[in-house]
Parts: sequence; C-alpha cells; structure tokens
Amino acid sequence: MNKIVLGLVVAFISATGFAQKVEFTEYDLPNGLHVILHQENAAPVVTVGVMYQVGAKDEEPGRTGFAHFFEHLLFEGTENIERGEWFNIVAANGGSNNANTTQDRTYYYETFPSNKLELGLWMESERMLHPKIEQIGVDTQNEVVKEEKRQRIDNAPYGAIIYRTGIDKHLFKKHPYGQSVIGSMDDLNAAKLEEFRAFNDKYYNPNNATLVVAGDIDIKDTKKMIEDYFGPIENKAPRNNRTVIVEDPITETRYATEYDANIQIPAKIFSYVTPKSIDRDAYVLDYISQVLTGGASSRMQKRMVEDEKIAFQVLAFNSANQDYGTYTMGALAKGDTELSTLAKVMDEEIKKLQTTLITEREYQKLQNQFEAQYINSNSRVQGIASSLATYNMLQGDTDRINKELEIYKSVTREDIKRAANQYLKPNQRLELDYLAGQAPTDTEDAKDEVEQMKEEMMATGTDKMSDKIFFDYDKATLTASSKKELDKMAQVMKQDPTLMLKAETYTDSRGSASYNLDLSQRRSAAVIGYLVAKGISKDRLEGIGRGEENPVVDCSAMDCTSEQYEQSRRTEFTISKK
Repeated sequence: MNKIVLGLVVAFISATGFAQKVEFTEYDLPNGLHVILHQENAAPVVTVGVMYQVGAKDEEPGRTGFAHFFEHLLFEGTENIERGEWFNIVAANGGSNNANTTQDRTYYYETFPSNKLELGLWMESERMLHPKIEQIGVDTQNEVVKEEKRQRIDNAPYGAIIYRTGIDKHLFKKHPYGQSVIGSMDDLNAAKLEEFRAFNDKYYNPNNATLVVAGDIDIKDTKKMIEDYFGPIENKAPRNNRTVIVEDPITETRYATEYDANIQIPAKIFSYVTPKSIDRDAYVLDYISQVLTGGASSRMQKRMVEDEKIAFQVLAFNSANQDYGTYTMGALAKGDTELSTLAKVMDEEIKKLQTTLITEREYQKLQNQFEAQYINSNSRVQGIASSLATYNMLQGDTDRINKELEIYKSVTREDIKRAANQYLKPNQRLELDYLAGQAPTDTEDAKDEVEQMKEEMMATGTDKMSDKIFFDYDKATLTASSKKELDKMAQVMKQDPTLMLKAETYTDSRGSASYNLDLSQRRSAAVIGYLVAKGISKDRLEGIGRGEENPVVDCSAMDCTSEQYEQSRRTEFTISKK
C-alpha cells in the first residue's frame, strides 16, 4: 500500500551507535493484546504499530484477497474518525503512516513526533475497536485494489515475478502460499458486506494482535496510555489458531511457462521451496543469493552480464515465510540468447557452490554486507518497531532482533556448500520460462485451435494435429516458440478430456543411428514432460522417439540447407478419442 503521507523527515539514529543490544519490554494485557515497548530517546520520534495474525494464508477458498483488502479498508474511518480523514489527521500532526500485508500477517503503523504518541495510540485503538465497515467503503477500496493490481502486476513488466503470482502457484499445490496476497478480484466482487464484517470480527481482536511502540517514550507513561486505550477492547472471537498444512516436497522438476505482454526480454527462472524463516538455513540461503547476484562483483552478474554478455540482468533472492520459504534465481536473456543457455550457465554456477567452497575474500565480503544490512534495517525506530513485532509474531522470539546478526556471523563457507547441495537440486525446483506476449491459452485461442484441427482432419482425412515443434541442432530442450505451440495443445486437450495425444519426434541424420535415436527419445520425453506439467495426465499421452526415420529430405544422401535439416528435427502429433 502506497498511501504514505509525510509530514516530517524521520530522524535517523546513528548507525555507529546502534550496533548494540536493542532493549525492550513486553507484556500482555488481560484481553490478550501483546505489547512490546522500546525506548530510544536519541531523536524526538515515535512509531506506533499493530500487527495482526492474519494474512493471505488464512483466507477461505473463494474469498481470496480479504487480508490485503482490509489493509486498505481499515483506513476508511471509525466511529470517531470521519471517512476519508485518516491521512489528513496524520499529515496535520507531522506524521506518516502505512500498512502492508504478507502471506502470514497484516501490519499497520504511524510515525509521529514523540509529543503525538497519544494520538497514534488512539488512532490504532479506534481501528481495532470500532472501524466503519460500510458498503461505500467496500466499493471504494475495491476499485483501489483493482487499480493496484493493474499497476503492480497486470501492467507492470515482470510483475508476476516480482509479486510471485506467476511462481508460487506452481510451487505450492496444497499450502495456501500458492495463492497470491492480492487475491482474486472476482472473489472480492462476489463478497457481501456481512462477510467483510465477519472477517473483521474474527481476526481484528486484541488476542490476535501485537502492539509495538518504539522511540522517544517514557515506559511508565506509555503503559498507562496503552491501558486506557486498548485495555477496554473486548475480543469478538478466539485467537487465530492455524491448522498446519504440509506441502508435499517437489521430487521431479516442474516446468511452466508464463507470459507477460508488458515485456520484450524473456527470462529464465528457477524457484525452490526452502526452509521457513526461523530455520538457520534460511540465513544461509540469504548468503547464497548474495554470492550469485549481490552487486557488481557477484558471480552471475560478472559472468552472465559482463563477461559472456548472455544476460541483460540477473536476479536471486531468498524469501522466508512463517511456514516455508522460497528461493528464486533467474536471468533476462540478452539478444538472441536461448533460455536453455541461461539455464545451463545458472546450473553451472550452482554446481560450483555445491562442489567448491567460496573464497575467503567472498566470505568476508558477505559478512560485512550482512552486518551493514542489519544495522541499516534497524537504524530507525520505524524499522525497529517492525522487526520487534515480526520476530514476536512470526518467529515466537522477540529477542531474535538481538540474535540475528550473530546467526549471520555464524554461517560458514561449509554451510553455504552444504545448503546449495541440500536445497538447490534440479529435481526439487520449478523451471519457469517467462515469455513476452500474450498467453496462447486464452479461450479464444483454444477455440481457434480446435476449429483449425477439425478442419484439417475433415480436409485430409487424417488425425494430424500439428508439426510445428522443432528443436535446435543437437539439443533436446524445447524452444520458446515450441512451448507456445504446446500450450495451445494443452488447452485443446483440457477442453476435450476424451482426446489422446501421440508425439513422435525425429532427428536429422548428422549423428550415428544410435545417437539420433537416443536424442529423439530425449526430445520426445521433453515434449511429454512439458504437457504433463501443464496439467495433462500421463495416461492420455504417448511419446515415441523415432530417430532419423522418415526424413523430410534425406540429408544423408545430399547436402541440405539449414531449413531442410530443421524440418527433419520435428515432432509430429496425432490425436485419437478414448
């Protein structure tokens, strides 16, 4: 949410003076509200934040997007704050405010001059006690959320990677991490006003929240104000007790293709399911992402962007949530570089981490980078407040704020090698081709393909479906254009579940007979594997590698052009009914 109103420049605490223990006081009110107080009188600034234990993973099927929607809706107003006045009040008092939602929690906060502490506490107690949830507010924020989705995901280059809407759904099949935080606009449109009120009553209670106050405060006076404003608030429901959902591990490489009409440069993405945030290995994976793409001297940046010039940009990031983490790496192709080439080089860089310890120089640089990052993230009371609430709610240990730097420092070169071997295996990942243009799986595209197929069958008396799948010389990797054709075929088969498909793949004659047969079999397996990854069951598919049988042109007996050779590296498809 970008509704940020700045009335003051928040003062920074000196980084050199911060690398010391963060002192805090925590306790519970009788109604179950957990309170964390951090006194830091270096600057006349205070942050008041409330984190609620409700995120996208708590939503009901068919009602996705509620947690994020409330991030907007609860700024509409309360019984004592007129609709549309929240941001005006904050700005008029020299403050700023914001909110954000993740899979695991929702967080609201205000930062004020410290003499406005009571105002911040009153406003957050108002939000918790009696927000106005009315149809006019729901309708208004529904349009706001739609526009946010358009700006950040639908119309933003690589939005489905940045916000993971094109990644997580392929990684998580059982756990709700597979659904996006922003949710479905259809679900929000279908929801009734009573459902929004029920969601508020269920989750926005003292027993399901952590209140944090950090900055220029007096502990005793702050406790008194908290008791006055939050103590009388009653709970409308029990605390959110979550059911543990176990995701089945990925044991075979998953393949997927996503399309983005806002880009011109395709990308190759690897993504893995990794340990949750409290696990020490989550910190080790942070190191790995920094080794690969963290800065101008990182390995993938130097090799792929600067030296070999096969990538326009590289990326790697570890995201650890409460239940699971994800590790994602990738590259944007430069020029005519095939995505398979990017995948090969990324695999080589992973292999180096798995077989050879990083250098002492790299290791020391990592240590310095993460210490600086840690200090910077907690250099303002606003950052400290967020960290305290997060460690308390999502990791069950508020004092993790004082332990995290030591955890990073304890990571060894051997840990990095071990984690790369443990988590970055090819059979444990998603391989995503992120392509420019419109997805060919739209309903209209599929209908056109079905009609074309029927016309061909009636005109020729055959059941041939397509032979537009070609391979590069000596490779068994599907090209981007081939995947588009296979996406169409998958959509056709989804529309008619009685269709069966046979894929017969051929090679040219530039290798030995046994080599050509093996290559064509691997190509056939690539075609079938891709269709299975698109949701077509294996019992409806048959793949056969034909080697150099039935060449379009017998290139063993004559000199062939590149086009003639390519025609012999084809896959022919036939369909039948069950």
